[in-house]
Amino acid sequence: MRVRRFVGDNVAETMGKVKRELGSEAVILQTREIREGGFLGLFGKLKVEITAAIEETPVKEQISVPKEGSLREDVKRPQDRQVSVVKDSSEALQEEMKAMRLLLEKMNKQMEGDGEEKSDWPPVLQRWADHLLDRGISENLVRRILSHVQQTLSPHEWVDNSLVYARIEANVRQICGQIGLIQPGIDKPRIVALIGPTGVGKTTTIGKLAAGFSIVDKRKVAMITVDTYRVAAVEQLKTFGEIIGVPVEVAMTPSGLSDALQLHADKELIFIDTAGRSPHHDLHMSELRAFLDKAKPDFTMLVMSASTQFADQARIYQRFEDLTTHLIFTKLDETDSAGSILNLLGQTTLPTAYLTNGQNVPDDIEAATPYRLARYIIGEEIPHA
Repeated sequence: MRVRRFVGDNVAETMGKVKRELGSEAVILQTREIREGGFLGLFGKLKVEITAAIEETPVKEQISVPKEGSLREDVKRPQDRQVSVVKDSSEALQEEMKAMRLLLEKMNKQMEGDGEEKSDWPPVLQRWADHLLDRGISENLVRRILSHVQQTLSPHEWVDNSLVYARIEANVRQICGQIGLIQPGIDKPRIVALIGPTGVGKTTTIGKLAAGFSIVDKRKVAMITVDTYRVAAVEQLKTFGEIIGVPVEVAMTPSGLSDALQLHADKELIFIDTAGRSPHHDLHMSELRAFLDKAKPDFTMLVMSASTQFADQARIYQRFEDLTTHLIFTKLDETDSAGSILNLLGQTTLPTAYLTNGQNVPDDIEAATPYRLARYIIGEEIPHA
């Protein structure tokens, strides 16, 4: 059996080296992450090491056959020896295949984040890794964040909880750095449309924004709803409007939306509430595009719930991405794993505008800042050892 060690930047690259060198029949013996370069194991680059083996073609054994009539009991006939070799090879192959299946299962669990084994962090940093993973942050980002801690703090500083928390928070703030808030129009109204799937709180968020700008900032505001699929949504927005003294229009068609916008051309801000759209439904998305094409909003804000799983958040974002200029995250009070937000922000350059953390209008909304995002994402408390 020929055993070789292969190193690459990731599993896919390293497996490619294995296949090119040893072929598809190679048996994976071990897979682990290593750190190459650096000083005393620090500052090195993370690599994937795979140890693999291939069964080489055995050399035929030369068998000395005694003269006829003098065959000893301790010398096996060639056919007997061949049966024995085949049997031993079969058992060894079965053991190797079993070991390979167990290894692949372990690798899959690690890649999915469900495995019991943790990254090879020093114990003092492992609890931080566990904490960040529990908050919903992906393994790749956890590795990036804690690698930054390792590189910028000396080992004796790792035991300082406040110092490590501050360094993690600073790194998270950097990832969340893109922020963009609504500015009222001067010569003409600034048009703000909220889009997104059903159930994320678009109507309530529009009520909060309209109340804040009209009551607190004393701006001239109007609201328009094109969500005629849900009578309750129309009534909810009208109720908000009556309470805060803001006019509300209902537009059934894109041309009706154009008329409603003309009616309030004297306003500084116009908020448009759209119907919740399934990102998988092409007709719904086409209808939404038709309204947005007519409105030509200055801001088109994709509203997503922080309590939605990251895989679903990613699908929603991909479907609405080409329509979106800003992000709003809602229901931050309903989850303890808001790290999915960081996973998304790590993949986009779109700015975050607002965060909501309750149902109260207009109180439970705040302007997004890197600091507030970081606090929601990693939590306010330091994990216990």
